[in-house]
Amino acid sequence: MTAATSGTSGTSGTSGTPGTSGRRRGRPPKSDAADTKELLLQAALALFAEKGFEGTSVRDIARSVGLSESVLYAHFDSKRAIFDAVFARLGPLSATAALGDLLADADADPPGFLRSLIERLMTEWSSPAARQLISLMSHDNMLHSTQLREGITASLGGLAEVFARWMADGRVDPGLGSPADLAYALIAPVALARVLWLHDGATPQEIQAAREQAARHGDLFISAVFR
Repeated sequence: MTAATSGTSGTSGTSGTPGTSGRRRGRPPKSDAADTKELLLQAALALFAEKGFEGTSVRDIARSVGLSESVLYAHFDSKRAIFDAVFARLGPLSATAALGDLLADADADPPGFLRSLIERLMTEWSSPAARQLISLMSHDNMLHSTQLREGITASLGGLAEVFARWMADGRVDPGLGSPADLAYALIAPVALARVLWLHDGATPQEIQAAREQAARHGDLFISAVFR
């Protein structure tokens, strides 16, 4: 649908139609923008894990992927905004995301649901990106941050609702503790295995040890709660 006039290559005329592209100049397609954003997140996380949050500059991140700082700022307002995006994806709220489709079977097989939840969490937390986040937070003393505490509290809400339902159905004894207590009792040792074992330099043996430790805890928890 173009109306380039034969014999006038290189002239734009005055009609106002740009010659060859229907897309506005200066604004990349959404797919390109999403790819660039993902590239920046991956590069930032790798640098944060290596040099720490404070030791990494916006310029470092942009240069590592061959982009200018202005391009980076088109996607993120600040270095902190980049970290927040990484934390939202790989931090405690990943436990909420892990519930996902597993919730469909939660009431049919509560022990099976809890085992599947732990397995999924450990699979996600064993990924290179998730392990880089742990190294970053350890490097910059973020393991004691308010952001992490609030993230953990928020992440347990969905699981606490499941325990509340099981209590109402008579599957779980309310005398064991509140739904929030049980959610914390299940996830806290699993999260500890993540912090102790699943860092950026973890060996395959360490990753397997973390998974086995988490699975053992799950079995102990289930045997105590579902008698």
